[in-house]
Amino acid sequence: MRAEEVYNIAIHLPEKELERLYTLLEKRVCNAKKVYCKPTKKKLITDEEARRYLLKTVFKKNTYS
Repeated sequence: MRAEEVYNIAIHLPEKELERLYTLLEKRVCNAKKVYCKPTKKKLITDEEARRYLLKTVFKKNTYS
């Protein structure tokens, strides 16, 4: 069955049943996302690592003087 066919059927549902269908679909999609699409978070650096990076790159000594 295609999504367009289901949509054509769903638009004729009463309001209460349409809300129930939406809730069921939302649960299904959220569960699928948890299993297949785990979000990846960027790894944060510590304060010490940030200080070292700044000292190394921004505040490095000028060797041309």
